[in-house]
Amino acid sequence: MKRYSGGKQMFRTLGKFLCAASFTLALSACTLFGGKAAEEPAYRVVLKDGAIEIREYEAFSVAETTVQQPFDEAVRLGFRRLFEYISGANRVAAEISMTAPVILKPGRITISAQVPVAPRANADSLDVDAGGWTMAFVLPDGYRARTAPQPSETLVRLRDVPARRVAVMRYSGLLRQRTGEAQRRVLAAWLEAKGMAHDGDWRMAGYNPPWTLPPLRRNEIFVTLR
Repeated sequence: MKRYSGGKQMFRTLGKFLCAASFTLALSACTLFGGKAAEEPAYRVVLKDGAIEIREYEAFSVAETTVQQPFDEAVRLGFRRLFEYISGANRVAAEISMTAPVILKPGRITISAQVPVAPRANADSLDVDAGGWTMAFVLPDGYRARTAPQPSETLVRLRDVPARRVAVMRYSGLLRQRTGEAQRRVLAAWLEAKGMAHDGDWRMAGYNPPWTLPPLRRNEIFVTLR
């Protein structure tokens, strides 16, 4: 009888574990299979042409850090710094919700850079590491640089991004330099053909957690329009 009772307890425990595992899988299914992963900055689509969109974004804020390393190492170190910040490495030890996208831009390109000549498809290549890389996490709606929890790490800074119009090209797969550069060239050529001037502040953005299947991931190339 004792052996039978122990067996019932074992199956009861196993049942609870399987229920919990099923619940966890259900919660993560949307991200595993490419669904919306997290809160995003608010925007309005004003033009769509296949994988390309022209969007009008409302103002939002970011936490960002620059890493003077090649792409892969910069992604690893940058993500760790920013994740620690939203996990409580700030002056009030507050946890901040993870949002999307995670934004990457070459360290040599500033968000306010102005290109004095007409955009060219071979300008501002993303497939170089000179100047390192800047990674940014978008802060949840309602957060601003002055009022958000201030970072404990001096290499993490907060910044407000003003409302703006951007050109975006969406693609799937892994977030890699060469893939991003190939998509940037396509978008740059499209903008040139349309006669649309831009600021040259090219950025890559990833929207999904790392366990999302690559063909179902949402990646984008951004550039601010004038």
